Amino acid sequence: MRNKKAFKIFIIDNVPLLLTILLTHVLFFGALFYIKGIWIGEIFYFSFLVFSMMIIHLSIRYYKNIRVYDKFLLKSEIIDDYWIREPRSTLEKIYNLMINEFILNNGNRETEIKHDRKLQKIMIYRFIHQMKTPLSVLKLICENHRGLDDYKKIKRNLDTIQYNLNQIVDIYRLEDFKSDFVSEKILLINICKDNINSLKDYFIASHIYPKLDIDDSIYVYSDSKWLKLMIHQLLTNAIKYSYYGQTVTIKAIKIENEVQLSIIDEGIGIENADLKNVFELFYVGKNGRNNADSSGIGLYIVKRISDYLGHDLDIKSKVNKGTCITIKFYN
Repeated sequence: MRNKKAFKIFIIDNVPLLLTILLTHVLFFGALFYIKGIWIGEIFYFSFLVFSMMIIHLSIRYYKNIRVYDKFLLKSEIIDDYWIREPRSTLEKIYNLMINEFILNNGNRETEIKHDRKLQKIMIYRFIHQMKTPLSVLKLICENHRGLDDYKKIKRNLDTIQYNLNQIVDIYRLEDFKSDFVSEKILLINICKDNINSLKDYFIASHIYPKLDIDDSIYVYSDSKWLKLMIHQLLTNAIKYSYYGQTVTIKAIKIENEVQLSIIDEGIGIENADLKNVFELFYVGKNGRNNADSSGIGLYIVKRISDYLGHDLDIKSKVNKGTCITIKFYN
């Protein structure tokens, strides 16, 4: 199909040449016929000769340059695909020089982008690291005055700052996923218990109760560090969007070669219109906009990690009934 389109472009590109030859031919022989009265046979002979030479010329030109036209129609993300091997004509050589210049410029630009990205990452990590010390000091002061309501409010806001800083670090860590991935056998009950313990203070402060419903023998193959981050984020969301005194359930079931791990809350839920967009970066939805802690980052991180690990995500939700997000593993 692409060769046919390339041939069509070649013909269109040479239409001016064909028209010029045809017009010159008609005018020249028309004038000779009028002035000297040459015979039709002679006109036919010279016309056949001219058009034969023109066809030979176009055939050679087609052979030498058709690959350039073909490359114009190419749609590839790999720059090397645009390179013409063993050029046959001056046009193809000039085309290759242009592509080579583009590759060099693109390489230099990518190098600059990577350098700027690395510098940006270093500055972000340094900033977050420097923020940890004053946050720790402020949290300690709040802990020493935990009986006072004002300090409780300060503590909650400090936790929010800490949570948002951690999310920024997590987004940057995603870039290093391919070089920081180890597949291993993981007992789900253990990794879920670790997450519940790490969020113990958040559960208590929010008056939300965790419920673990996982058989001791259920295991999956994944990366423990990244999977733990996924579950941590889903539990954080479940607590954040639950009401006082409700329960967050962590449940796992095995169906043949598939394991499903579900994080289930009984909270505010998600509008149907928002469900298809909840994994997009910075998307918070209608109910999320009513929560000052919503950032639209958490589920984006979960989705990215899930895609990297090869796990599927399923989300079901009803407003004021709760949300169930399921990670599907295929062992």
